[in-house]
Amino acid sequence: MTLSQNQTAIKYWGPIAYSRFILYTTALVLRHSVRHVFGRTPKGQTLVQGYLIQILKLVMGASVLNVAQARTMMNLSNNLIVHLKNGTFLQSSKDKWALKVKGKGWEGFWIPFRDQSSKEKQKADLKKKASPTDIGAGCDIVMFAIHGGGMVMGDALMFMGNYRAWMKELQLKHNIKIGVLSIEYTLSPEAPFPGALNECVAAYRHLVEHQGVDPRRIVMCGDSAGGNLCLATALKIRDDYPHILLPAGQVLFSPWVMCPKPLKDSPDDYITNRGGRLFMEAYTQSLAKHQTSHFCSPISAPSLSGMPRMLIFIGGVETLRPSIERFVEKAKAEGVDLEVHLKEGKAHDYALIRDIAGSQAVTEANQIIGRFVAGVRDQYLRLTA
Repeated sequence: MTLSQNQTAIKYWGPIAYSRFILYTTALVLRHSVRHVFGRTPKGQTLVQGYLIQILKLVMGASVLNVAQARTMMNLSNNLIVHLKNGTFLQSSKDKWALKVKGKGWEGFWIPFRDQSSKEKQKADLKKKASPTDIGAGCDIVMFAIHGGGMVMGDALMFMGNYRAWMKELQLKHNIKIGVLSIEYTLSPEAPFPGALNECVAAYRHLVEHQGVDPRRIVMCGDSAGGNLCLATALKIRDDYPHILLPAGQVLFSPWVMCPKPLKDSPDDYITNRGGRLFMEAYTQSLAKHQTSHFCSPISAPSLSGMPRMLIFIGGVETLRPSIERFVEKAKAEGVDLEVHLKEGKAHDYALIRDIAGSQAVTEANQIIGRFVAGVRDQYLRLTA
């Protein structure tokens, strides 16, 4: 059986699998409770936040579930919890905020600017119908968003709540209108490397070449595997399409730079070495030529010269912290304009997920993102004055 078949087959998804999942969950919760009682958990982390991290570790850690099973659990979580909290549980609600769009070799969602200065204005804006020709129009900055999920799970609207929060932050505090083009790339192992990368490159080219959006008012953003694809897309554009300008900036949340060195598990994070290896195998099909490509492993790029300015968020207790810090050192040494925010005691993707990091940490991150994007807008205005 090939890797693709093995990782997409929902094997033993019956009483035995459920019992095993419940057993592992119980064990991790009990272990975390003991660590919490003895003060061995991160300062400021609540017991509930810790429990959620341990459950996510089971889903993402590959100790119990294969790729298909983990994807099923993640989809269930997104549909029942995330979209419900975002107010996008029903398809009709999604349609008010996001328009399904596609082009040659890619598809995704265009989330146009919606006035959030008052409930009345937001309600009126949501009644407006968007069309594919509107991509990039009616806004000062276009956020080119690529979701994470280890290349094997997740969807383009899973962070809709964050996109709306950024939209509101930038409108009310910086008088900036943003729209979001969120890419729905094909997941691995069904479409391994360079499938997702090619789709992201195609979407970026469409935005610039067909929609006529000036790259100097585009900001890429992505978390984890989405951060990997942001970096890889910029490297691919830089190396293979030099006639196209790179985006003005990148906002990267816990980016997966695919450092070749083994990861060391953190007891307070939900990303594990075993899970990382599984996701990398699904994406690269264990082919050395893929694993060593800097379009797959950005940290191995011969040079990062010419890359856009970056805003990077790192969780203090996340498993990927050492590899991200090595990438930061490399980028700084090669002249990349970097702004790095490391939050002690926080896990992977902390700047996006209130349930595991708390509202204050995410609110602070939104404010930082607002200032970064405002800086990009100001630079664009100076260049075009």
